[in-house]
Amino acid sequence: MTTQPRIPLDDLTSDALDALYERLDRAAGLADRLEEFAENALRTDDQKLYAAIAADLRTRLAP
Repeated sequence: MTTQPRIPLDDLTSDALDALYERLDRAAGLADRLEEFAENALRTDDQKLYAAIAADLRTRLAP
């Protein structure tokens, strides 16, 4: 995962904050889809993999 350079809080614009929330929303949506894949996967190994990736993503998104 690549990291973006940090913006000092004093320099954070409304547009930059909106972009950050947009990225967080997309990442949360990805976790939702991965959980759906886990529920519908035919193989148990795939179910566990998708569920683990979704859980890891949600952990990284948590405050």
